[in-house]
Amino acid sequence: MGLKETFSKWFGKAKDTAGDLTEKAQPHVEKAVQKTKETASELSEKAQPHVEKAVQKTKETASDIAEKAQPHVDKAKKKVSEMADKTADAAQEKVDDAAETAQQKVDDAAETAQQKVDDAAETAQEKVDDAAQAAQEKVDEQ
Repeated sequence: MGLKETFSKWFGKAKDTAGDLTEKAQPHVEKAVQKTKETASELSEKAQPHVEKAVQKTKETASDIAEKAQPHVDKAKKKVSEMADKTADAAQEKVDDAAETAQQKVDDAAETAQQKVDDAAETAQEKVDDAAQAAQEKVDEQ
């Protein structure tokens, strides 16, 4: 048990010593924190013009990049517009071709119908003529 008591005394003394040191260090810690805040504030003030210069330089660089990129953007817009025009032209050609084909079919159907009407009229006329001739012959026979 002597060992246990020895350790208890040592740890007790260490605990008391740590508490005393903490109390003694507290003002120094507070001073260090205050000094750090003051130094950080001073450094922030000193850095502000450099930060502003960096921001301005970044803006200028971005502006330069945008100016340099603008011709490429314009070229891409022009290319897209040309492609859209070509697509529209091709679509219009297809529509025109389809309309022309449809008109040709309508014209062919009309021509065929007219031919059938003419043939039917001719046939009807021939039958009327035959019937008239037959009637005339009957009249002549009597």
